[in-house]
Amino acid sequence: MTIEALALVGAIIGFLAALLIANFRIGCAGLWIIPIAMIVVVIAEQRLHPENVRSTSALDFVFVPLWPSLGALAGYAVGRLMRSVVAKVRKRTGS
Repeated sequence: MTIEALALVGAIIGFLAALLIANFRIGCAGLWIIPIAMIVVVIAEQRLHPENVRSTSALDFVFVPLWPSLGALAGYAVGRLMRSVVAKVRKRTGS
């Protein structure tokens, strides 16, 4: 996957986490699933394709989880912002 695709997938997951999990602390803690899952993906990919392992493959453990994690943080922030705007509008209109 490209950097953009990884960031987009992370942003979507972060956005959904912000909308579906009301508690801020649990939502932030839930975002730890993303880098852990990406590390598991890197391990699986390197074990399935040992012919593609090279001297810089260790950097995959740093940079592959980085982009979806940054995307998830941005998506989570947007989702929390949308949640607060909707709550203010509902409070103002009384619904």
